[in-house]
Amino acid sequence: LLDSLLQESHSQDGPDMKTIFALLALAGIGAARESYHGSGEMKCYGDMSVSLYKDNTNGFLDCRPSWGSPAAPPQGIIADGDDGTHWVMVDDKGSGDCLGDITYFYGDLGLGYCDRLMLDDGHQTRMFCGYATCTGEMNLECTMLSGCHG
Repeated sequence: LLDSLLQESHSQDGPDMKTIFALLALAGIGAARESYHGSGEMKCYGDMSVSLYKDNTNGFLDCRPSWGSPAAPPQGIIADGDDGTHWVMVDDKGSGDCLGDITYFYGDLGLGYCDRLMLDDGHQTRMFCGYATCTGEMNLECTMLSGCHG
């Protein structure tokens, strides 16, 4: 289909608008949108919120890495599903949440991906920048052009 559209566009004086829109639509199909729903381990480097239960180890991690500037170190998620899949999401091209055993730290571990440090008020209801791990039930969403898992 793509070859015939390209040949059609070169056989005329120039590409018509229908050909241009068709090429753009086909290019958009190539954008990867992947997801994972299952058990495993997730590491969050960046913006997140954490809600812990009374035992202070089990809870809910909501990881929302954000984009900074081109010179800023990236935020992201690295996750391994129990099915053997490996996931890497960078900046705002992915997000994830996890219900399970959580460990978290405020700040960027000296790596520079937090350009600010917002401390929670103790109720753990706001986003902050930090590092967290969660082992449990994960939901991952990826919108990176090249895909997120291998």
